[in-house]
Amino acid sequence: MSNGAGDAAAGAPPLQQESSRLHIGWIMPPFVHELPVDAVDDEAAADQLYALTTELLPHHPPEYQYRFALGLSAQLEPMAAANVIYAGLCPLEVEGRPSLSTIVVSQMDHDREDEAELLRRTRELLERKYPDDDCQAVELTCGPALTRIGTARLVINAKWSASGIEQPVVLTQMQAYIPLPGTAEMLVFELSSQASEDWGLHAEVFGEILNTVDWGTDQEVEDYRAMQSGASAGASSAAEPDESVKKGLYWHSSRLMDAVALHGSMGGGDVASLTCAECWAKGLRSACSARHSWYIGEVTSGDLTRALPRVVESFASQGWRTDGESTGERVRLRAGDEAPERSVGHAFTASVDIEAGTFTAEVTAPCPRASAPTDSLFG
Repeated sequence: MSNGAGDAAAGAPPLQQESSRLHIGWIMPPFVHELPVDAVDDEAAADQLYALTTELLPHHPPEYQYRFALGLSAQLEPMAAANVIYAGLCPLEVEGRPSLSTIVVSQMDHDREDEAELLRRTRELLERKYPDDDCQAVELTCGPALTRIGTARLVINAKWSASGIEQPVVLTQMQAYIPLPGTAEMLVFELSSQASEDWGLHAEVFGEILNTVDWGTDQEVEDYRAMQSGASAGASSAAEPDESVKKGLYWHSSRLMDAVALHGSMGGGDVASLTCAECWAKGLRSACSARHSWYIGEVTSGDLTRALPRVVESFASQGWRTDGESTGERVRLRAGDEAPERSVGHAFTASVDIEAGTFTAEVTAPCPRASAPTDSLFG
């Protein structure tokens, strides 16, 4: 068994590490179980391994559980020496039988200032060391990276083997080398599995994890702290929303205008990229959504009084639901699974200012990271 993987539910904050200038995050599926690579002492590590082993192997005899935990514990010291910052086990079930892989994340220094040169040089070194392996340049959500797929052979000593006998092992492995921008550091993610017949499924899980890797600078973290005391999501000027996203926002804004049925002067209309509150809270900083903001001014107080009830009635009949932020002068609705497919995940906040004679709306597109299907690997 090689280095291992972790346990962070999709709805919970992802694993985060800090480099010299970046706060790094990624998300693990809820079925991945973390190994105690950062346990405060041996006793704490043993307690965590015992809990993990009894959870993974509830129907195995205590001797087998003990040897399995012993084998895992033997890996912790080498992981620490290799600067592993995260490790864990990924148990899957394929056609009724168990299938296991391990995932580790390590952080290493380099002396290359240019990322492209770093990846080119890394690829040359890997191709010399592993001439039979497949090395490819890839583009992840977080940027350019390099992957290597190959095999490794090793022998598990009888002392650490769950069966109690010496065991030769052939591992299929995939590594991803991800430079951290603006630093002299690089992340290395590694997937390893003895279950070659199930490699495609494990590699699919691994690929989804890689595409959740993200980071933010110290300044962005400060922006988030400021945001927590005010706005609910962070705006991002780094990315222009896709045209399809804009069209969806305009369509829903038009439906909202029809429902509110107000006469007055239109204003605003800007569409801005943003990072939703859920992703900010998970340490992810890249834009994941967009917002269309507009208002109607010079509206009579009588029309404004009836505006929000009309909106709620109209959209509730289409599968939209209010949330806890709604008040007499402000309402927030989100399209749930009962809404038409094109609306699911969209939301809007509408408010009225009777004194100023203004109706204000913010229509928000769904976050593709937070709105993954419930049957996805990260649901």
